[in-house]
Amino acid sequence: MTPPAGTRVLTIGTFDILHYGHVAFLNQGRRLGTELVVGVNTDRFAAEFKPAPIMNQRERLHALGQLGFTVRLNDSAGRDLIQTVAPDVLAVGSDWARKDYYAQIGVDQDWLDEHKIIMAYVPYVQHLPISTTQIVNRIRERTVTGSGL
Repeated sequence: MTPPAGTRVLTIGTFDILHYGHVAFLNQGRRLGTELVVGVNTDRFAAEFKPAPIMNQRERLHALGQLGFTVRLNDSAGRDLIQTVAPDVLAVGSDWARKDYYAQIGVDQDWLDEHKIIMAYVPYVQHLPISTTQIVNRIRERTVTGSGL
């Protein structure tokens, strides 16, 4: 199924440490429209709800841009960026289906309906599951055991 021409998709995240799981998710999100805009959380905003990013916002923006994604810096819960980008679809990782993503981004379903935005949960379908936490743990293990990187 091909989305209608001009369908804009937005996703928002920190994308730290950028890995192939992120890229697989973004490629899935890209299939929902004709343009994918990736909102990248600022270092300041990300540090409010999780450990400070390892890659700074400039590095994350650059890496995602090099992969061909349209990137926008996000310094709030998300509502402001959503209003600025005016997407047709808001792509969200399926892990958020069990959490309150509405509260995370500062909107509710009525607000999305009013703005004619579809929220689409994108499944994490990966041949080799990976997470930033797993990568950080590998680095810690190798540092502690002295086996090096």
